[in-house]
Amino acid sequence: MKTIRIAIAYLLFLSTVHAQEARSYSVYLTAKENVQQLQNPHQFLSERALLRREKQNIKVKLSDLPVSTERLHAIDNIVTYKGPQSKWLNAVYVEATAEEVVALTELSFVKEIVPVSGHTFTTTTIKPVLDHGIAADQANQISLIEGLHGLSYVGVGKLIAVLDAGFVGANAVDYSDYGEVIATRNFVEGGTNVYQGSSHGFSVLSTMAASKEGVFIGTAPWAQYVLIKTEKELSETPEEMYNWIAGAEYADSIGADIINSSLGYSEFDDPNDNYTVNDLDGRTSIISLGAVAAARTGMLVVTSAGNAGGGAWNKITMPADADSILTVGSVNQYGVVSGFSSRGYTVDGRIKPNVCARGEGAYVYRPDGTITTANGTSFSSPIIAGAAACLWESAPNASAQDIIKALEVSSSHYYTKNERIGYGIPNMKFARYYLSSNPGTEIVVYPNPFPDHLIFFLPDDNTTAIQLELRDLYGRVVASETVTGRQYQFRWVPHEYIAAGTYFLQITRGAKIQVTQVIKI
Repeated sequence: MKTIRIAIAYLLFLSTVHAQEARSYSVYLTAKENVQQLQNPHQFLSERALLRREKQNIKVKLSDLPVSTERLHAIDNIVTYKGPQSKWLNAVYVEATAEEVVALTELSFVKEIVPVSGHTFTTTTIKPVLDHGIAADQANQISLIEGLHGLSYVGVGKLIAVLDAGFVGANAVDYSDYGEVIATRNFVEGGTNVYQGSSHGFSVLSTMAASKEGVFIGTAPWAQYVLIKTEKELSETPEEMYNWIAGAEYADSIGADIINSSLGYSEFDDPNDNYTVNDLDGRTSIISLGAVAAARTGMLVVTSAGNAGGGAWNKITMPADADSILTVGSVNQYGVVSGFSSRGYTVDGRIKPNVCARGEGAYVYRPDGTITTANGTSFSSPIIAGAAACLWESAPNASAQDIIKALEVSSSHYYTKNERIGYGIPNMKFARYYLSSNPGTEIVVYPNPFPDHLIFFLPDDNTTAIQLELRDLYGRVVASETVTGRQYQFRWVPHEYIAAGTYFLQITRGAKIQVTQVIKI
């Protein structure tokens, strides 16, 4: 006899109290049968998606195969409602009565059935962008213009998927001269029309894709975009989390490099579906599992921390608790954490949010074509997602996880990280320096040429004393210092007077010696 975990206490509760009321479940399936399709991955993944995996040595796996239509039809014939499915999780969203759940257990390919909440009831030509217009301030806060845009890293060759509510205005407003929307998909109403319902997605998009010189330049003005609607405007149900996963899977299949998600979930219209702050472990909510699965394909997943700061919930919302993704909080123009920005950490002690950017008084486009300011981590997240696209363009051999690390170690509060600001506000110039050499083997030194100080990025969390010696062309030591203590990044200001010229910097850490030529200006 087949054994399936279906949260018996939960079913007993439903059968006695809710009778024939349909509830939300994840139906997990047994191993996929269509393994032969792995021999022809072009049937279910685009060339771009395959190339992204190949560059990061990620093999096409069973989780990339779609759920078979035969299984989906069999489930659909039993339940009250069959919603989206996830190939990554090999699971299907359903709304089913207690009797229908029991019927599902009779299907040979059903492995496990659990409530979605995770609970049982206990009761082109590159053109440098010069004039950012009104958006210059929020770009300068992360040193984007100096560090990347000014060097013509403006998102060329990067595909960003935006998972959001509707994109009203995005097909009507003249907001972009360079960027391009190459595809749309609606997982709420079906089809490809995403220009309906809400304009929230358009405002989010504009922080990245706007490209009107002298008026508004977004953080990735030359990137390409995929607009994906996953959010219902008038209700909050667990199904939307499955819509999100379906949207992320579509983003993967079309070859997206980056996902921006300015959505978060914790409480629903039906309180029985609610999560609690104790579920913020990255492994309880279905959407967080989906976000981790998305990250494992090599995509960079960027999500808003949430706007629950100061409220009863106060903490980050799902999927912001997922590991291997970049969670973004909000600061104002002065770099002070916004009162509404959701706080970390996760219940298992991981740093969240990872970083912060302007989300209070952020400049965005409205659907009528005007520019206004708006508040929310909904806008700090895409500001960082767009900047990350430009950073990745500058370091094409980096992995998505390398990009996250570069953003973290270049941030303002790396040594004083906390649950409000995370690692702090990233510096795109420093992040580019970090990625400019192999961060896995060498100590990265910048700036070079240098005025009065040097900054060092270490390839690991260092605990070994580091000896610094600056030598002139005759080999004489003109400045030296020993740096001790556990650190990943440090700043050195030589006490000695150093004349302008060329020098050799010798860095000794244990038995390893690294010599770098530097120029004092």
